[in-house]
Amino acid sequence: MVSVLSVVQSKRLEKDEMIRRLVLLTIAAAALAGCRSNYTVDLRNQTPQPVYAQIFERHQDGRTPLLAATRLGPGDRAAMGPVRGLTGRVGLVVDTKPNPEGPLFIDLAPGMSIFNIHQSGDATAGPLEIREVTR
Repeated sequence: MVSVLSVVQSKRLEKDEMIRRLVLLTIAAAALAGCRSNYTVDLRNQTPQPVYAQIFERHQDGRTPLLAATRLGPGDRAAMGPVRGLTGRVGLVVDTKPNPEGPLFIDLAPGMSIFNIHQSGDATAGPLEIREVTR
């Protein structure tokens, strides 16, 4: 009788341990999938053209919701954010008209990022360049 009872108790403990581990794994997976960070961008438009900047978030299903947007005139400086986005999936896009090479896309690191926007070649129709400023 004692041996049957100990086997039943042992099976119950194994089942309880498996449930506990499953709950912990579920909590860990949910935490990792939803990690979010704050992003702030400081932009300086050093071109003779207005530029348009957007902070966006990339989702696995292809959606790219807009988190922030601004227009900077020639010589303007603007701060965008802070915005909250999925860690490692937030980017910046900058464009102007005319821009022969199309918009520039940059992945953002969490926290504050500072960029100077330049236009190379022809001062009014050359391609855009973005240079990160280190602090």
